[in-house]
Amino acid sequence: MRENYIMPDGYNQKYIKGKGVKWCSLSYHSSITLSERKLNVILPYGYNDAKEYPVLYLLHGIGGDENEWKDAGPGYIISNLLSEHKIKEFITVLPNVRTRADDQSNPEDIFTLGHFKAFDMFREELTENTMPFIEEKFSIKKGREHTAIAGLSMGGRESLYIGLTRPDIFGYIGAFSPAYGIFPYTNNGVTEKGLFKKEDFGLPDEYKDNTFLMLANGDNDMVTKEQAYMYHNVLMKNNTKHLYKIYMGGHDFSVWGSSLYEFVQHIFNI
Repeated sequence: MRENYIMPDGYNQKYIKGKGVKWCSLSYHSSITLSERKLNVILPYGYNDAKEYPVLYLLHGIGGDENEWKDAGPGYIISNLLSEHKIKEFITVLPNVRTRADDQSNPEDIFTLGHFKAFDMFREELTENTMPFIEEKFSIKKGREHTAIAGLSMGGRESLYIGLTRPDIFGYIGAFSPAYGIFPYTNNGVTEKGLFKKEDFGLPDEYKDNTFLMLANGDNDMVTKEQAYMYHNVLMKNNTKHLYKIYMGGHDFSVWGSSLYEFVQHIFNI
């Protein structure tokens, strides 16, 4: 379906009625990279340790880091939707997905197999280090029905990879302009075997009816092109229920902001 949809004025520019959110910049030790790694956390207004909160892990793209999503105004989107009672309170975690000791953004080896594998390694980093750190630091409501993952571009690829291989952990999966690599491909001088065989791309039967899965893309995306559409078609063939949306725009934050706006209104409702 094609969506000629733009977020309401102010959703990623200013607060409407909400009282805002709180940003925290933190670091934790990784047993995989043997280094200190940074992440950002968005807490709802009035965060209280006496309550337990669901968690959304929000992943950046190939050249980004834990700060990249700020360009989409996620704090404004969340605050506005909370003020209108369209979503539940939750914690958003924005980690550095590049799982290696040198995790700076826009590295010289950006389009190499080694760099891509550092992103794929985040599946282990997330479950072994990032999530335990967040659960120790904040008051977290545990369980797959309280845990979501989503990302843009390369982060969208990783959200699909992590979410579909660990549906026991994640009840909500969002991939916005997901990158190449789910299936075999050659692009930008790189060839990968793919993270899935097409016949295995989907959800096991026990999770098909209790998982929210969303794919989105811009109608003029010249970077990931038709990847999202291909993933959508394979999911349909494999009888995996999902939401597929096309927004006006390219490989950019207008699409990713609108995708986030849509996605968060579906999560934590199982």
